[in-house]
Amino acid sequence: MLACPSGVRPSVVRVTEQMSVSIQSSNDYEMLRRAPRQKLSDIVPLPMPFTIYIEPTNVCNFSCSYCPQSFDDYRERAGGLSSLTVESCAKILDEIAAMGRLRTLNFYMLGEPYANRSLPAFIAMAKERDVADRIIVTTNGTLLNKQMAAETIASGLDFLRFSIYGSTTERQREVTRSKITLDRVIDNIRQLRSMRDAMGVSKPYIYCKMIDSGNAAENANFLDIFASLSDEIEIEPAMNWNLADDEHNLSGLGAALEATANFSQPKSACPYPFYTLVINADLRVSVCCVDWEKATAIGSLATQSLKDIWHGEALRNFQLTHLAGERHTIEACRNCSYLHAAPDRIDDLSPAAYRARIADGA
Repeated sequence: MLACPSGVRPSVVRVTEQMSVSIQSSNDYEMLRRAPRQKLSDIVPLPMPFTIYIEPTNVCNFSCSYCPQSFDDYRERAGGLSSLTVESCAKILDEIAAMGRLRTLNFYMLGEPYANRSLPAFIAMAKERDVADRIIVTTNGTLLNKQMAAETIASGLDFLRFSIYGSTTERQREVTRSKITLDRVIDNIRQLRSMRDAMGVSKPYIYCKMIDSGNAAENANFLDIFASLSDEIEIEPAMNWNLADDEHNLSGLGAALEATANFSQPKSACPYPFYTLVINADLRVSVCCVDWEKATAIGSLATQSLKDIWHGEALRNFQLTHLAGERHTIEACRNCSYLHAAPDRIDDLSPAAYRARIADGA
């Protein structure tokens, strides 16, 4: 399935490498993506995740054609509709703080984060507890009214990423299957930026992105509209979860996707389960940021601690299955292509060596 831009973190192609665009910023988000990375196979198992996704809600006001939200049976397959409470968020953040400090905390997964009106409170709580180097939200921008914009700025959010679904209202409505106009999104971003700049603060850093439409004129129109509203702007390549021949390939691009840069370094084992966790709004914990069905769930914070889940047998067995080259035995991973877009590799670590490290740390 296509990785929904409001719920994942795909690899990106820098706009300025493809066309002439004036970016009015220091490109902080670009610098973050290009920062040196440790060799994952040398440092696992980690004492805690580098990255955690906390899902405010799996409800969305869009029903995008390339997103599972468009499925007639989405609610059933997603295990129902859920929204995180302030009390549950506080519990999650306290458990993260007890383990240490994350590099990145993402307040999004598949739903629209601002559909949960407590989102700014969640961010402020995370900032108060100092649980991460940076906090990121990805949104479609439609619910960011003046009050929510003010609360977001006050929360201390570091990065706010806007997913744009077309450079005209007609295209946006076609993709999102909604009646919301593009002007509403533009006005909300402009208002947020104006409020932020008037306060003399630099956060949240505004990053606007659109999936490559395959149409040069539409891409250029997106850049013309949003460049002046953004601190950074990108045209991102489409990214499928499942392989091109899978029956649930939603992108419509088929094998063409597998010829992109995202697939330039195919992998046997997925690196994400070794440094990432997803805490869903219903408190189930999974290992994959595109697993909207929670098929990779390894525990629940309703009955377990985050520390016990991270160091638990379920996660270790999941990791070892990947290292053994047997991810095809895990139904949720069998046809997945998202691992090929990962910036890290772990294929050179053997199951035996990993077991030995686990035992040494026991």
